[in-house]
Amino acid sequence: MATNYYQQWAPQSYQNISYQPVYQAEPVQGAPAKWGPTPEHFIPQADQHPKPKQTWFQAHFGGLKRTLRLFLAVAIVVLVVNVSWLVYAKTHYSGIASGFGTIQRGDCNIAKSTNTWLHLLINVLSTSLLTGSNAFMSAYCCPSRKEVDKAHARRKWLHVGILSLRNLSKIAKRKSLVVLLLCVSSVPFHLLYNSLVFVSLSANNYYYTIGAADFLEGASYNLTGPLQTSSGSPYWTLSALPGINYDTSTTQVYYRDKTRVDNLYKYYDQIQKNASAWERLSNSDCIQAYSNVFMTGRRNVVLISSEKNTTNSVLDYGISELDNGGMDNNWWICSKVQDGGNVKCQPDDLKAKADNWTVWGYPIDYCLSEKIEDVCEVEFSMDIMVVVIIFNIIKVIAMTWVLLRYNAEDILTTVGDSVSSFLEREDVTTRGMCLALWRDIDHAWRSPGNGVLYQPSRQCWAKAVSAGKWTFFILMMLASFALIAFFGGWGFVHTKDRGNSLSPSSLWELGFGRAHQDAVVIYDTVTSLVGVALLANIPQILLASVWLLYMGILTSMFLAADWAAFGTKGQPLMVKNARGEQRGTWLLGAPLAWGLPLLILQVILHWLISQSIFLISLNIHDPDGTLTKYRKEGPRFLNCGYSPIAIIFCIVASLLLMLSAIALAFRRFPQGAPPVAATCSAAISAACHLPYGMLKHDSLYGNMKWGQCGQPQYGVGHCALMPEGAFKAGYAQTPVPGWAYA
Repeated sequence: MATNYYQQWAPQSYQNISYQPVYQAEPVQGAPAKWGPTPEHFIPQADQHPKPKQTWFQAHFGGLKRTLRLFLAVAIVVLVVNVSWLVYAKTHYSGIASGFGTIQRGDCNIAKSTNTWLHLLINVLSTSLLTGSNAFMSAYCCPSRKEVDKAHARRKWLHVGILSLRNLSKIAKRKSLVVLLLCVSSVPFHLLYNSLVFVSLSANNYYYTIGAADFLEGASYNLTGPLQTSSGSPYWTLSALPGINYDTSTTQVYYRDKTRVDNLYKYYDQIQKNASAWERLSNSDCIQAYSNVFMTGRRNVVLISSEKNTTNSVLDYGISELDNGGMDNNWWICSKVQDGGNVKCQPDDLKAKADNWTVWGYPIDYCLSEKIEDVCEVEFSMDIMVVVIIFNIIKVIAMTWVLLRYNAEDILTTVGDSVSSFLEREDVTTRGMCLALWRDIDHAWRSPGNGVLYQPSRQCWAKAVSAGKWTFFILMMLASFALIAFFGGWGFVHTKDRGNSLSPSSLWELGFGRAHQDAVVIYDTVTSLVGVALLANIPQILLASVWLLYMGILTSMFLAADWAAFGTKGQPLMVKNARGEQRGTWLLGAPLAWGLPLLILQVILHWLISQSIFLISLNIHDPDGTLTKYRKEGPRFLNCGYSPIAIIFCIVASLLLMLSAIALAFRRFPQGAPPVAATCSAAISAACHLPYGMLKHDSLYGNMKWGQCGQPQYGVGHCALMPEGAFKAGYAQTPVPGWAYA
């Protein structure tokens, strides 16, 4: 049937052109193949005419090398921004002190806003930088034609167009080392960059005073017990001094420093004099205002009681101090003794019965709260900055190296590049296996030339990705969800145990990336900002790993879909350096309609994680407003906080990520598509064997289409990717179901 068809319709010039499969014996395992390109395998017509000129768009935006230049420029911009922060901090405010640099100091609302925008900028810059780094890794990880020939001679195939660990051991060592260097240099950005800039809030230690009504009128008061002696030395019993956090209902503090006692009295004289002008709060509002152990915007509080004492207008008092060792400085609200967390104080439980609120047995009528204007700072860590700048420089150097070596390496960075190379210079190792799926390429290599029946079926996009990669991706996603479930569950249980409702409105009130005593990851003393940053950013490494795997899967599926389109319509090749009608490469590893939303989703995910678990930095002030001098760790409080509502957003975004991959996996290639080659160099090569003389000088720069070429020989036909003109001239046709092809 086919013979009659071609005899009737094919032009006379094509009548005698046929594909002659070359059968070869199986090579010895591990031995270099005896095959190699010989002069008759070249297509001289392809090189005898000048290449088409590039359009303006192709010359300026269509090339992969130009895309890599853009990403190098991004890396340089990030480096300039990082160095600029360093220079700015050295020349403003107090410069670099104790390893910290100040970017802004002033109103806390402005500082928090600046911090939010800077973190958004950091996530945009880091995502752009890491996306560019991945692009360089993907390009330099691709093989050259020489490396492909060497691998195919040993019956091994390589990936083209994607980042693949499979290639690293089979490409030049210099390329592998650069790829690994780019990979390793990304780790500090994932682990540290989000904690580079942070806002240091003010947290205030304060005195709470239970006073009789006449305390406000200047009535006498006594803060110490009677003068006593011990071993001949005088001492007073004292209930509160900065740095000594004991309560009068448990242990009396023996202190012999009269100067410090006098200073306490002087300070209380000021409280007594000024308290009447402080903000008056109802019991409910007072409980709410002082329920957070991270006290900001307020300091001392006087609780007015209806109780009277004719000899002492201060019925009781104490000091509330923030300490890394325990979040229990607000337990006076519940009149409970501090015990390291074994007894829970839930201030919210008291709000429903606030009119009957008592503190240490004294009924409270109302509160007078000292409102203050906190000073906050936007800071950065010098240690983290130095690490980031060093690895930023390493990235710039590695990227520059790739660009300088780009032309010399002659890399096959796209499927289109591979097609062009295999059509211009035939790869004889893959003859006679034109219907080989990439999954079956090893089997096809063992029996080349055996005819395979063409059975068109609409394969799922999932077939473009190995079962192992799908399994690993699903396991990684399940591990991520398990990790989120474990720590998120712990966090929610902890939050509930602290007396907070788990309703959406209550969780939202806890804040989105805001420090709260009911949402602190650890309670032990932490003094290293780098240590806290590493702890807070471990999820960023997990996300980066999942994202690389995710983008590898999506890119493979989109490339396979683009390959499948050659079976139903003529379209130009997508190459790294487009000419004529050829298409340029995708900017983000996928069509722009998908790549841009995915890039935005990546930024959002990194930002959500940075808000889910984050660094807490607080400058702790004593009741008089000075930085505390009594904490052995210093006035800075470093810890990790978490945000339950941000964790929920992370879960939703992660589900969208996984569902998008699954949804695409179930899409189907069109009817009549060529065998799924994906990114397999051998499967692509198998579809690029044309009869001698068929490839004209400009064929590679126009539309190409996949189908049956030439006449069947001995009942076996051949399919290949060929110029669309062959179909229009009647030389080629759509493969016939049930026919054998090789």
